[in-house]
Amino acid sequence: MTNRFWQAFIAIFMLSTSVYAQSPGGMSPEQQEFRSLDEQVQGLKEDVIKINREMLLLQEKLLYPSSSQVSVFVSLEASSKFSLDAIELTVDSKPVQKHLYTYRELEALRKKGVQRLHTGNLAVGKHQLGVTVRGMTSGNSAYTRTASFPLEKSVGPKLVELRVVSSGGAQPTITTKEW
Repeated sequence: MTNRFWQAFIAIFMLSTSVYAQSPGGMSPEQQEFRSLDEQVQGLKEDVIKINREMLLLQEKLLYPSSSQVSVFVSLEASSKFSLDAIELTVDSKPVQKHLYTYRELEALRKKGVQRLHTGNLAVGKHQLGVTVRGMTSGNSAYTRTASFPLEKSVGPKLVELRVVSSGGAQPTITTKEW
C-alpha cells in the first residue's frame, strides 16, 4: 500500500508541474492547475479508502478463518437501569478481552445496540466462556457478577451474544444466546 501511495504522489506531483494551456471559461492556468490537482487528490483519497477497506476484510479472513472463528457480542436490556462500567471475558480460564464502557457506548447499548466484544480463533470442541460484569445498580450500589457458560465449537463460525438483563429493581443477570 505504501508503494502505491508514493507512486500516486509522484504522479500528482509530475502532473502539477507540467505545462498548462489557458483554460476555457476564463480560469487562469494556476486556477485550472489547482482544480485538476484537487480532483486528482480526491480520487486518490477514494482509492486509498477502498484499498483500506479491502485490506481490513482480507486481514479478518486471514486472521480468523471461518472454520475456527468465534465472535462474542454484548447487549444490554433497553429498560435496564443498570449502568455497565466494565466487562471481562475469558475462554477456558484464559483472559481474552477487557473493556471499559464510555457514556456513549452505554447509551448505544441502552438503545438496543450490540457491541462486538471479541473475535478470535477457537478449536473445535467443548470450551468454557467466562464473563465478569461490573457496574452500578439502580440504587447506586456497586455490582460485580461473574458467570460461566459452556460453549460447544463446531466447524464454522460461532456467534455468541452476552445479554445483561435487569428487570425491575432486581440484580442484573447474564444470559447467552447463540446465533
